[in-house]
Amino acid sequence: MASDPHVQRPKVPRRSVPPGHKRLQNAYIPEAVGLGVISGLVHSGLACDLITAWVAERQWGLITAAQLHRAGVGRGSIEWRLAHGLLHRVFRGVYLVGHRVPVAGAVEFAAVLAVGDGSLVSHRSAAAILGLAGRPAVEVEVTVIQRDCRSRDGLRVHQVQQLSAADRADKAGIPITTPARTVIDFASTAVAAEAERAIAEAFALKLVTEMEIRAAAERDPRRAGVAQVRAILGQAGGPKRTRSGGERAMLRLVRAARLPMPRTNYTVAGFSADFCWPEQRLIVEVDGYDFHSNRTAFERDHRRDIVHKSAGYEVLRFTARQLAEEPLYVAAVIASALDRRSRG
Repeated sequence: MASDPHVQRPKVPRRSVPPGHKRLQNAYIPEAVGLGVISGLVHSGLACDLITAWVAERQWGLITAAQLHRAGVGRGSIEWRLAHGLLHRVFRGVYLVGHRVPVAGAVEFAAVLAVGDGSLVSHRSAAAILGLAGRPAVEVEVTVIQRDCRSRDGLRVHQVQQLSAADRADKAGIPITTPARTVIDFASTAVAAEAERAIAEAFALKLVTEMEIRAAAERDPRRAGVAQVRAILGQAGGPKRTRSGGERAMLRLVRAARLPMPRTNYTVAGFSADFCWPEQRLIVEVDGYDFHSNRTAFERDHRRDIVHKSAGYEVLRFTARQLAEEPLYVAAVIASALDRRSRG
């Protein structure tokens, strides 16, 4: 490896780990290493290369310019390391150490390091970490509190005057908004269908309850996204995880089984039915998530089913998982019901 001409190395025996740190051999949940800790390592006589490696190991392979400076690596040395592939810039002032391919979560953690203390991954980026949406193609979105901080290349910064502790969380060491706050922030920029899928997916993964989302909305009722989230929670049947995706999957299944094509989102007695065969008076609903975890949605579905049955319709319910994993069973049940009701 090339030797960095800018680094003055202390004339002390090198040690593989800093002294006085009992947890050094343990597995770490990544967390930002304070400058005071780095100063202690410098004063202990540890070489700057070992300090750099030690810090990066605890920060998803990342280190900041401020941490490098505190470890004794000057601006010229940083540029030299960048030129020789020992450092790779992620954001301004934040670098990967020794490799250019970040592990999962490293870019989001780098965004928090770049923006500084008190920042959290939020909006679409937080939704992606929680598995509620696809990852942003370009920018990482972060929220800062009571601080003036501008967006920059690869970073979109949202500024708020306050953020309740109840809306702050941690995901594998990454500061992040809670699932309840995340779906509200996500809804502020997402189209209605995306927001609906994100909320329903959060229910399906049991990350949040409807009560928690409503409580988060009450804490900041004027927040962009609150109105759309409330509308989604208030619609008949609650949010559906894959309304459009489930519709396409069901129609593909019906075609493959050569069954009569249903009407979709068909209104019966004032309530919309996912799939309806009016002549046979048959309705099929697809539940996008475990609605028993969402009492309000369960009660709305139950009331809708009673109305549809009172109107003379048979109602069949399947889960999205059954549709995906047991398509033959779903097709057979629908075919049998259509045949029975056609003959009846």
